[in-house]
Amino acid sequence: MIPLEKKHLDRIRELVHSYSGIILERVATRNVDKKIHHQMKHFGVEKPADYILILEKFEHNSKVMDELIAELTVSESYFFRNPVQFEYILEVLLPEFYQRSNWQIPLRVWSAGCSRGEEAYSLAMTLQHFQNKHPAARFTINAGDINAKNLAAAREAVYGKRSLREKLAVFEEKFGFEIGKRDEKGECAVSDEIKSLVDLQKLNLKNIRGLNCLAGSDIIFCRNVLIYFDEQLRKQLAEKFYQCLNPGGVVFLGESECYSGVSVPFELVNYKKVYAYKKPMESHK
Repeated sequence: MIPLEKKHLDRIRELVHSYSGIILERVATRNVDKKIHHQMKHFGVEKPADYILILEKFEHNSKVMDELIAELTVSESYFFRNPVQFEYILEVLLPEFYQRSNWQIPLRVWSAGCSRGEEAYSLAMTLQHFQNKHPAARFTINAGDINAKNLAAAREAVYGKRSLREKLAVFEEKFGFEIGKRDEKGECAVSDEIKSLVDLQKLNLKNIRGLNCLAGSDIIFCRNVLIYFDEQLRKQLAEKFYQCLNPGGVVFLGESECYSGVSVPFELVNYKKVYAYKKPMESHK
């Protein structure tokens, strides 16, 4: 296999950014050359220049680019990460929404950048618990990620101990049901009932027009994703999320993320020192 030169790496970085918005140095710091060579071998390409030519055609065939991104990015999450956000949904957002809609309209939730599915299934458990108490409550949960390996793992929905940290047990006890069955290895398979509540699909956050699928959302989770993007894309996503939210809808970001310097008039919500961004009830789309 022909070694990668700096010019090859630079061009691959440009193409990954152009396609996904991801700044490669922020997601892949180790064994980048080795991972790229693995993808070249996978697709039967020996010369870096030839591989780059294939990547440059991503607008017509994104499979090679998708698999490269899956190879380069490392995804790690766990159930009920930042648990106060789920408490806020349960204690504040859901009662407000259903009271406002008089229980006539389904709540629409998006997990944008869902990784391996822990976030989406945490949301499913939360909403299922609320519905168990209030049978009239209806909802839909959509989840998307650019990483095909992540989506495959989310569909399989079998998780190891790193995903099953102590917060899951706390919420299971609070809700009165478990997310799924554990085996002798300590792994957990999410129940079919919980899996059926989540619609998984590919989602490229760089494709702003393609995010029209989020239109009409009441809750958007986009946590620990913006840190991999440049400022321009972060601002574009803030504007798009604002457009896609219904009045009163809320965006949740990661603990180290914030919307600063954006032009859209989100209201900052402070609940137990966990921040969320709310679209005012009286607003212009």
